[in-house]
Amino acid sequence: MPLFLGVDMGTSSLKACVIDGEGHGAAGAKVPSETLSPGPGMYEVDGETCWWRGFLSLCGEISHSVPLSDIAGICVSSVCGSFIPVDGQGRQTHNAILYGIDRRAAKQAEELNEKYGPQLAARLGGPFTTHSVFPKILWLKERCPDVFHRTAFFLEPNNFVTFRLTGERAWDFPSAAGTTLVDRPALEWPGELFAAEGVDTARFPPLRWPLSVLGRVTAGAARETGLPEGIPVAVGACDINAEAAAARAFFPGDCVVVFGSTVSLLLTTERPAEVPGFVSGMSLLEGTFRVGAATASGSRFLQWMNRTFRSGDPEREQSPTGILILPWLDGARTPFHNPEARMTFNGMDGSATPGRMIRAGREALGYELSFLLSRIGEVRAVPDVLDVSGGLCNDRTLMGIISSITGKKLRLHRDVDASYGDALIAASASGFLPPDELKAMGGGGTMVFPDRALHEKFLPWSRCFRNLAENGGMTRP
Repeated sequence: MPLFLGVDMGTSSLKACVIDGEGHGAAGAKVPSETLSPGPGMYEVDGETCWWRGFLSLCGEISHSVPLSDIAGICVSSVCGSFIPVDGQGRQTHNAILYGIDRRAAKQAEELNEKYGPQLAARLGGPFTTHSVFPKILWLKERCPDVFHRTAFFLEPNNFVTFRLTGERAWDFPSAAGTTLVDRPALEWPGELFAAEGVDTARFPPLRWPLSVLGRVTAGAARETGLPEGIPVAVGACDINAEAAAARAFFPGDCVVVFGSTVSLLLTTERPAEVPGFVSGMSLLEGTFRVGAATASGSRFLQWMNRTFRSGDPEREQSPTGILILPWLDGARTPFHNPEARMTFNGMDGSATPGRMIRAGREALGYELSFLLSRIGEVRAVPDVLDVSGGLCNDRTLMGIISSITGKKLRLHRDVDASYGDALIAASASGFLPPDELKAMGGGGTMVFPDRALHEKFLPWSRCFRNLAENGGMTRP
C-alpha cells in the first residue's frame, strides 16, 4: 500500500506524518524550529537552518520507521501570513518574516489603507493589517533596499521547501487571499497595486489551488532527501488550511478552530461572505470560499498567565470568575487589527487568587471565540458543531469551558494535526483519493457538549466582554 508524507512547518517545530492509503498513521517525527526577534515587534525564521535542514532531518527520522521508497506523494504546509525573500536559485536573501505577530510594517499598512481606501475590501477582501505580506515587502523596499534588489521571488514558506524538491514555484490561493494578496474578481495578483508601489508582479510565483500537483521530486532532491525521484508534490497551503484538512472540515458549512500558539478560525462557505474585520477569501477546494479570523491569544497567552501568576492549578469553581481579560499580548488581531491595543484586566479585587486568575485566562479564550462567532453570525450562519484541533484541545477542562461559554458542541481532533492534514492532501493530489472521499478518512473526533445551565451564567459576561473589546479596553494617552 502506498504511503503519503505530510510536513507542517510551524513557529516552534516542524512535524512530519506518514499515512497509509486508509488514513492510518504509519510514522511521525518532530524537530525543533526557532523564532528570532531582531527588534521590538519583529519575528523571523532562518529558513535555511530551520526549514530546509529541518525537512532533511525529518526525512532522516521517518526513514527509521518506514522506507522512504514507499512514499508516493508529499504535501508541505507552513505558517500563514508569512513569506521568505529568495534569489533566483531559491536561496534566502533575508530571514522569513512571520505573520500578524510581526508588527514592523504597521505604518506601511496604514499608509496603503489611507491611499487605496474602500476599494481594498472589494478587490482584496479587506484592508491591509499586520497579517498582510505586502506592507512588509514595502518595509523591506524602504528599510533594506539591498535585500529588496537582490530578491528574485517572494515565496510562501512551504514553497521554500517544495521549490527545492521540484524546481517549481507557486503560492496557493487560500494562503495568498488570507494575507490580502489576491485580486478576487480576477483571481490573480493585484498587478496594478504592485506596479503603483514599485514592486514587479514577476517576483510573485503563479497562484495555484492547494490540492493540485506543484511538480515532482527531482533527481537532485531525491539524492539529498532519500525520497523517490518523480513522486508528486502538492501545492499545499498554510497551516490553518492543513488543520482544516486534518479535521475534514473544508466543505461549505464546516467551521474549524485551531487552538495552537494563537487561535485561528476558518468557516467554509459556498459563496463569498464579507464580515467586517475578518479575512474573506478562498478555501481548499476550488469554488469554495471562507471567512477567517486569527487572535493573538492561545497557548502563548496561557503560558504567559501561568508564568505571571505562578500557578499551574486553576481554580475549579464552575461559575464565571467575574474577571474579564482582553488577551492581547501582541495587539488586537481580528476584527480590530490594532497592533497598539493592550491587554486589559477588568473586575479584579483583593480576593483574586492566582488560581482564579489562571481560570479567568482560560475563560478569556472562550469569551474571545464567542465574540468572533457572534460577529460572523451577524452575516453568516455558524454551525452548531465546531471542529477543533491544536495542542490545547487535549485539555478537556479548557475545552469544557470553551464549549459552555460559546454554547457550541466541539468535535475534538486530538490525535491529528496539520501534518496529518498535509498527508491527506498529498493522497488526494497524488490521485489516490478524490477530495470528496477525504471526509471519511481517519474517523471522527471526541465530542464535548456545553453545560447549558453554565452557558446561561456565562452569557452576560460574554456580552460584557464584547462591550469591553469593542470599546478598546484600556485606552492610552
